[in-house]
Amino acid sequence: MYFLEIKKEHKDFLGSIRHWDNLKIAFEADVVWVKDFLQEQINAPEIQQIPYKKVYELKENLLFEYGNLLPSKKLPSGLLWTPILRALPVSLSKFNHNFFGIDHQLQITIKASEEVKEACALLVDYDELKLYIETAPRYRLESLQWIVIDKSALIIGNPLLPIKGKTYWLADNFLLPTGYNFEWFALAKTFQEKLNPSGENLILWNTDNSYSSIPKIKIRPLSISSFRLTFS
Repeated sequence: MYFLEIKKEHKDFLGSIRHWDNLKIAFEADVVWVKDFLQEQINAPEIQQIPYKKVYELKENLLFEYGNLLPSKKLPSGLLWTPILRALPVSLSKFNHNFFGIDHQLQITIKASEEVKEACALLVDYDELKLYIETAPRYRLESLQWIVIDKSALIIGNPLLPIKGKTYWLADNFLLPTGYNFEWFALAKTFQEKLNPSGENLILWNTDNSYSSIPKIKIRPLSISSFRLTFS
């Protein structure tokens, strides 16, 4: 049996699993407990995106933090369990994602994801692009845009060119490496408000969690002539 523990001050994040009507919930001092998860629910994205939570597996009345071999604590006694639909109101109060106290800070990070997203951007070295573009038919470039980043070119659009490079998918104005997503992807809009409040830039994210801000106004159509003028 699995249990989720979260502080009452963060219970708004449980709104993403409120529709799982098999769950039951109990309150203990400043903690909220949730139980009766199915195995597939424990591993679901809805659980992964909840910050501040702890997930436990119950064995012989001891709680083992999920994935750990040593017990963390005993299950509290005397908990009164209620169906989650009854315990949580239909409209939870809005959590202020823009405020994090000293003990409530979240780092903006990305991690590997099994969810498949269509690539819409390609970061290539100058030499790789030069070999292709000098003989490329015009129609192959017409739907694409590009911008120079250091000694590389970021090509945006579809279909992408059949050349070696790093691919990215688009989430709002974030370009994330294919095969990656934000660790707290439920807060993506909040990250957007902090890093790109005007929406005038694309934010290119790297797997080491560094990023570059790219003004949209500087992105231009890709063509043989624009390539030659840029690197002449």
